[in-house]
Amino acid sequence: MIEKTLIDAYREQVRQCLLRATSETGEPRLTESEVKELMEMFTDDDLVFGMPFNTPQEMADMLLEK
Repeated sequence: MIEKTLIDAYREQVRQCLLRATSETGEPRLTESEVKELMEMFTDDDLVFGMPFNTPQEMADMLLEK
């Protein structure tokens, strides 16, 4: 099992990627509250499942495509 600290670090990295994402005009794509809402959709188990296959940036990109 992956340690909680690693899961928390991964979650934070995904969050930071989402916050840094900008539109073509340079505007943030998501607000802080939208990012928080997206991140709350994922349990630790959900993240653990994807961690070996997706970098935090890849995870953020998938979320932004929705």
